[in-house]
Amino acid sequence: MFKWSNFSGSLLVRSVYLITVPIVLVQIIGIIIFFELHWDLVLKRSAQSISNEIKILELTKDSGSIDEYANVLEIIKTDNFDLSGTYEISNWIFKKRIRQSLGQIPGKFVAIQNDQYFIFYNTLNKDIFYLIPKRRVETKTVGGFFLWTLAISLILSLISYFFIKKQIQPLKRLGIITKSFGRGVETPNLKPSGSSEVRGLISDFNNMQNNINSTLDNQRNMLAGISHDLKTPLTRINLMIEELENLELKDSIYKNISEMNLMLNHYLDFIKNEKNENLDEISTKTLIEDLSKNYLNLKILTNENNFVLVRKSQISRALINILDNAKKFAENIFIKSSFAENKWIITIEDDGPGTNLSQEQMVKPFTKGAEQLNQGTGLGLSIVQKLIKLNNGELNFEKSSYGGLKVIISLEIT
Repeated sequence: MFKWSNFSGSLLVRSVYLITVPIVLVQIIGIIIFFELHWDLVLKRSAQSISNEIKILELTKDSGSIDEYANVLEIIKTDNFDLSGTYEISNWIFKKRIRQSLGQIPGKFVAIQNDQYFIFYNTLNKDIFYLIPKRRVETKTVGGFFLWTLAISLILSLISYFFIKKQIQPLKRLGIITKSFGRGVETPNLKPSGSSEVRGLISDFNNMQNNINSTLDNQRNMLAGISHDLKTPLTRINLMIEELENLELKDSIYKNISEMNLMLNHYLDFIKNEKNENLDEISTKTLIEDLSKNYLNLKILTNENNFVLVRKSQISRALINILDNAKKFAENIFIKSSFAENKWIITIEDDGPGTNLSQEQMVKPFTKGAEQLNQGTGLGLSIVQKLIKLNNGELNFEKSSYGGLKVIISLEIT
């Protein structure tokens, strides 16, 4: 849905405003000056000329040569004229000036017009009507002046629009890359282009991105090395405990080794450099139903069906991680899957003890819950957030109406 606030808030539109508005103001001021000074002066002189000519004809109206004078002055003189199709003079400047000039003629002269002529006559006797063609006053150059002014404003505005658009394109590309990089997607370095300030900004962003990627790679390599190295002695321990005769001790060691292997798998999953998987068209109803088969205490409250394009394996891993956490601490799990405003909204609630951690603390790596929840590695929800962001979604937490935790996943769908 189109929103003017989104359009008017763009840098391109605001930049065009800065150029177009002064241009329009200059044109308006030029038109005002033209009318107030030049055009007003022209019409004033034209009105004086017409009134002087009518005055001459009035003074010689009893002469036999008045018709000859009228022909020379290009004024039509008539004794009778139908005033039914006439109206007031539409040009307000000429109307004002002609009224001032007619005061110099003996009698009480008025001026009106029809579609072809300006008509002048003495209201005291109406014995003679003077018709002056409108072409003596009106000119097409005024219309041409307005069109020229409008065309110049439009051309300059279009030039400024395309020029600014070209300058802003590198910023738009930088915004797209920044958004993708913030979601954890691998992004290439941008080629610096545009103005010197924009080129400098892009170069600084490339350096920052390279430094962050280098630091993350070093951390991943270090943690991956440690995790892989620890798996080797754990495997040897597994083989050694086969010789133990104490079954209770043997089971206890097995349990601890399994927990340690699970922790190492979480570490490896957390540092995994997720690649952009291909989008798959899936049935949301089928996906939720398939996941629910592995959880006996899961109740599906809402499961609307729709076909969407998502990275299926990443979404499945995120949901499984949340459901596994809920399974550890709650007796019942409740899930809803619905659609609203082009978004797929998945809500998972449980009746467990919940948590007192904030939104930021919940997704912070290696942060665990309260004492009663102090299990695992503290990486589960961090991994979930990474997977959700890779699918252009949001992860939020609230207090569940069942007493436990409420997890809300909102995915933009195609």
